[in-house]
Amino acid sequence: MMKKLLLFCAVFIAGTAISFGQITSMGIIGSATPGGWDTDTDMATADGVTYTLDNFTLTSGVVKFRSNDSWDAGDDWGGTTFPSGTGILNTGGVDIPVQPGLYDITFNVTTLAYNFEDVGGFDAVAIVGGSINAALATTNGINYFANNVALTAGDFAFKVNDAAVGWGSSSFPTGTAVEGSSIPVPENNYNITFNKETGAYAFTYVIISITGDAVGGWGTDVNMVTTDGVNYSVASQVFTTGEVKFRLNNAWDTTWGNASFPMGNATIVGNGGNMAIPAGTYAVIFNRVTGAFAFTEPTTGLTDIKAAKATVYPNPSSTAWTFNAGNDTINSVQVTDVTGKVIYNAAPNTTQANVSASSFAAGIYFARLTAGNAVQTIRIVKN
Repeated sequence: MMKKLLLFCAVFIAGTAISFGQITSMGIIGSATPGGWDTDTDMATADGVTYTLDNFTLTSGVVKFRSNDSWDAGDDWGGTTFPSGTGILNTGGVDIPVQPGLYDITFNVTTLAYNFEDVGGFDAVAIVGGSINAALATTNGINYFANNVALTAGDFAFKVNDAAVGWGSSSFPTGTAVEGSSIPVPENNYNITFNKETGAYAFTYVIISITGDAVGGWGTDVNMVTTDGVNYSVASQVFTTGEVKFRLNNAWDTTWGNASFPMGNATIVGNGGNMAIPAGTYAVIFNRVTGAFAFTEPTTGLTDIKAAKATVYPNPSSTAWTFNAGNDTINSVQVTDVTGKVIYNAAPNTTQANVSASSFAAGIYFARLTAGNAVQTIRIVKN
């Protein structure tokens, strides 16, 4: 029995040494690094055991240590503690949670001990209001930023080093902060920037994009537009046959998929969960909060209802929409929500049709107009 145990230990140690001996490079990767999850930042070593990276800037997010720029088994280590801890091999979704700052980083491939030593000396800046205290990152001690910060409606200020008095102004979404003021912020998720020297700040809606091999490749983004930070759209986009996902801030930290074409409710997914798309040109809408999405015909005009160019006005509207098909008679108007549920039907049989918006909740809808054998779908918005 003892001989078998000793043999096992010898084989294990030898196997571990072989694994470490195969390391050709060691780097750090993750959402908190400049390269995100796409690019490793290589570390240096003098002995093949202790790897170092000096004066390295991290933003809010997570990281892993990775050898050989590879996700193969045995090539990545995560962890559960910061700023120091012991790496855990092949942790899947378990990453090292880090704080923004400037660090000297070490990782020992024998003991798996890691350490992040704060060497920045930068002021700490946070956006503070109510129960929210969200740290901003910086690479130079002047320009600070934080992405996808969920803020409730209320008054917020930038606090430097936990000072008793914050910086803000009455202007939103941009302005110049002064000491002793606060910023009135509506509830939403924001990308935030703040210049500590000039006081200039900006709150912008988060970016939602479509990425995938159906739009040019994974990591190639088609950014959608928004007027409220919740509902996002693309008026007309060419897709090849392939797969796509929606993703947040052009990064892999948060993506949506696990749904079927042409409409439904996408959910937050990690690897996989891609949506299959047939080749075509589509208008696309996506709700960041609910995950509801739809791919429809582009809404550039009703060119297939004879030669007339149909219009809808006002759009967005809070009261009513008026549809006009020129000299064509509109036989029917059907309105659906983003899930495909029909919520309005009418047969006006006139060249101009009015649809009241009073019973509609705020959001995006699709009006399907029929004139003879021709059909066209228009995206409409209730505000």
